[in-house]
Amino acid sequence: MALEALVTALACLSTTTNATSNLPGKHFSVIMRNSAEPFLLAENDTASCPVSTLAGLAARVQFMTDELQNLKTELNELQGLIEEYKNQGTGIPIATRLLRPLPASVQTFPLALATPPDDTPRNCYDEKHGQVRIRIAPDMEPFFASCDQKVRDGGWMVIAYRFDGSEDFNKDWQNYKAGFGALNSEFFIGLDKLHRLTNSEHHELLIIMKKKSGEERFALYDHFSIGSESEKYLLYVLGAYKGDAGDSLRYHAGKKFTTFDQDNDDNGQNCARTHAGAWWYGRECFESNLFGTFQSKYGQEIGYFKGILWKSFLPGPTGSLSYVRMLIRPLKKQ
Repeated sequence: MALEALVTALACLSTTTNATSNLPGKHFSVIMRNSAEPFLLAENDTASCPVSTLAGLAARVQFMTDELQNLKTELNELQGLIEEYKNQGTGIPIATRLLRPLPASVQTFPLALATPPDDTPRNCYDEKHGQVRIRIAPDMEPFFASCDQKVRDGGWMVIAYRFDGSEDFNKDWQNYKAGFGALNSEFFIGLDKLHRLTNSEHHELLIIMKKKSGEERFALYDHFSIGSESEKYLLYVLGAYKGDAGDSLRYHAGKKFTTFDQDNDDNGQNCARTHAGAWWYGRECFESNLFGTFQSKYGQEIGYFKGILWKSFLPGPTGSLSYVRMLIRPLKKQ
C-alpha cells in the first residue's frame, strides 16, 4: 500500500500541468485510475493530489532519509572497528575488541575474514633438494617431506626408503596409516598422505632397488594412485611400466593393503604374517614385497620369502634387497 501511495503521489505531482490549451482559464491534473485511461480533474478540485497522498510521500522520503543516516552511522562504526583490528598491538585488550558487538546490519550478513595466501608447496617440483615443508591441500596440516632433485630431472618426493635395516617395517595398520621413521633414515610416508598425494593430481612412481652385490635396477610407472582407508588403501591405478627391473608390481594392482593386524588379502592366511611385512597382497600373496624383512649385512640369509623381494630381479625364496627407494612426482603435462 505504501508503494502504491508513493506512485500515485509522484504521478500526481509530476503531471500537474496545463493539460490542454483548448480549455482556457483552467489548469488540469492527470490522475491515474485503475482503468487504462487517465481522467482530468480541475486544479481546484479537492480530489486532485489529495493531502493524504502528499503526506504519505513526505513520510516515505523522511523514512528513507533516516535509513540512510543510520547506515552511514553504522558504516562509520564498522570502519572504526576495522581500524582497531588493524592495530592489535595497541593497549586495548584483544578480548575486549573481539567482544565488542558489530552493528546490527553487519551482524545479519557475516563478513568473510580474509586469509593470507598460503605459499606452502604441494609437491617437490621447483623446490630444494632435501627436506621441504609440504601442504597437499588447504584442509591438511603441512608436513616435511624428502625431495630429490638429482634423480631423473628431479621433482620427486620419497615415500619409502630402506638401506640399513634400522626401521622395522613389520608394523600394524595404524603405523602404516600415519607413517613412521625419520626422513634422514629409513621411513614410510604413510598411507593417508600417499592417498591424498596421489589423488590430488596425476602422479608417476619410480622404484630404485639394489642387491647386496651393488647391482641396481629401476621400475617406472607413469600413473600411480591408491584408495582411501575405507577402500583399504587398495592400489587402484598402476600405469604403463618401463625400466630394467621387470614389472613385478603389476600383480598387485587392484589389491588391498594388508598388515599383520588387518587381513585384506584373498589368501586363506594373512600374507603379512606369512611374509613378515605389510603390502598390497593378493590371492597368491605377492610377486614383490618391498616392505619385507631387511637382511643385515653380516646376518644369516633370510628364507621363506620373507625378505625384500622383487620377483623379476630378486625372486626369493631366500635373500633380500639391500636398498629400496620409492618416489612419486606429479606427471608433467607435455
